[in-house]
Amino acid sequence: MGHIKLYKNLNEYEKKSVYEFMKLETDYINSFDEINKLYDSKIYDYGNGALFYFIDNKVVANLCLVLEVAKVLKSAYIHKIVLNKEIVNINEILEELIQKSILIAKGYKVSNLKLGLDENTFNHLKRYGFNYEYRAIEMKLEETIKKYETLSLKELSHFNKERYVEIYNDSFSDMPHGTFIEIEDVNELLENNKDKEIYSFIVHDNDIEIGFMEISIENNKGKFDIGLMKNYRGKGYGNRILETAIQFLVNKKVSEIALVVIEENKLAHKIYKKRGFIDNFVIGYWSNLII
Repeated sequence: MGHIKLYKNLNEYEKKSVYEFMKLETDYINSFDEINKLYDSKIYDYGNGALFYFIDNKVVANLCLVLEVAKVLKSAYIHKIVLNKEIVNINEILEELIQKSILIAKGYKVSNLKLGLDENTFNHLKRYGFNYEYRAIEMKLEETIKKYETLSLKELSHFNKERYVEIYNDSFSDMPHGTFIEIEDVNELLENNKDKEIYSFIVHDNDIEIGFMEISIENNKGKFDIGLMKNYRGKGYGNRILETAIQFLVNKKVSEIALVVIEENKLAHKIYKKRGFIDNFVIGYWSNLII
């Protein structure tokens, strides 16, 4: 058998093996420079969450463990598994990679570890007994006619970025796939978003700030994330903030409006369906791992 190495511990020869493997097995690596940018990044705690399985000095499998929110939210996510389909002992290699991920997560005192597989990987692995508990689904809107009163928006800027971080984190930290941002993330967004591919707002009702809205437009398709602060849930704002995002994109004259929902968030899924969203396709299959 082989052995597991973390990206942060790889030498240059081993990184070249990673590049050759990922270039062959995926469609999102096009250059050697992209390898370091991807794996030596904040999302994987600078290489500590990027695991590679070597046999005879060649990479045959990769597992990525998202550690970005581990210390704050005590959650971690296995969200990418890449395999050389020709290896015969896939099950054993996967077991070793997952067990190593659990050990790493324990080192961060994680209490909530989730495993997510894209559709191709899930279809390949279910023959080995892999199953799922819930799915991440992209939904698309079929009816754009305005149904609810909209809310007001304050665009993210250098003047309100600290408040935006507070609102975002209050709104998202307790979600099924909770996350948070730091001021450095917002500074990067403001610096790199001068062409307005992403629109970020504080949402308010008169002078009361109640949540956030983040919208992206690519190839005339609009997608969005919305969140309500905890103190303003259950007060009728859910439909209104959803409508606000929809009408913003209607005014941008996009050809399609979409969002991503986690099935575990049953209330949100129900609200989206009621407003006219339909399940479009599955993005990921998820299960909870025992720590």
